Amino acid sequence: MEKRFRNCSGPQVRDLRIAASLTQEELAAKLQLAGLHSVDRVTVAKIESRIRSVFDYELAVIAKVLGTDQASLMPTPEQLKSELDSLIEGQRRVGTEST
Repeated sequence: MEKRFRNCSGPQVRDLRIAASLTQEELAAKLQLAGLHSVDRVTVAKIESRIRSVFDYELAVIAKVLGTDQASLMPTPEQLKSELDSLIEGQRRVGTEST
């Protein structure tokens, strides 16, 4: 069964987390302290791997915790163009997952 493609910001969250030298566990702890009490390491992993949807208020908190703006969590227009059909369909296309 193919996993649903539920958000477009997961790779950016992962990249910014890594750039901040945070583990998924550490990011989850910071998000909990910032008010997202139900976010744990598994939630962070699901967001980063695009199998969990992300609410707009969650993106705002994630951006604040990572010291960036919400726009930095969005894909570039080129990335979005190549992934838009997959986002609409809710499925991943082979080769669109960034590593």
